[in-house]
Amino acid sequence: MLNIASYTAIADAGASIVELLRDTMTPEPIPSPDMIGLCSPAETGDLQLGLYLYALKENREYRSSDGGPVLALTLYYILTAYSNADIQQRSYDENYILGAAMQVLRENSVIDNAYLQGSLGQSNEAINIQHYFLAPEEMQKVWIFPNIPYRTSVGYMVYPVIIDTDGFIPAPRTR
Repeated sequence: MLNIASYTAIADAGASIVELLRDTMTPEPIPSPDMIGLCSPAETGDLQLGLYLYALKENREYRSSDGGPVLALTLYYILTAYSNADIQQRSYDENYILGAAMQVLRENSVIDNAYLQGSLGQSNEAINIQHYFLAPEEMQKVWIFPNIPYRTSVGYMVYPVIIDTDGFIPAPRTR
């Protein structure tokens, strides 16, 4: 029987990838796990590696094994490295970090319970992460942040992220 994730699965997918990157990329090449996170390229704060969800697509080919109502999604992310080094070192640092992140994601193309967060961790359903080439023209369409200079980024797709569609039960808001 397939265990299905709740409506938090989209947020849990991003958190799962961040957890994998934090575990494998600190203290080298990134000194602290807090420097890796989910962020818009326009608002990076103190992050050195940011993961940004820019699109979602229903994966209509996916069928649940029990025939129950599910929403299967493919999530599209861009991964961007940031450095506050001087101009002569910045590009090198960003390329170094991005190369390390790409290696980690290639070596961990199936994310299972070791890193799955929230409802994904409870569902026993692994997710796949795969490099997704964005042509320069496509990347310009994704990178639509005014007054933010473009940084080299790499695209990834994550699938299947499955949400149970058999009733929505909202969680209480945190105060």
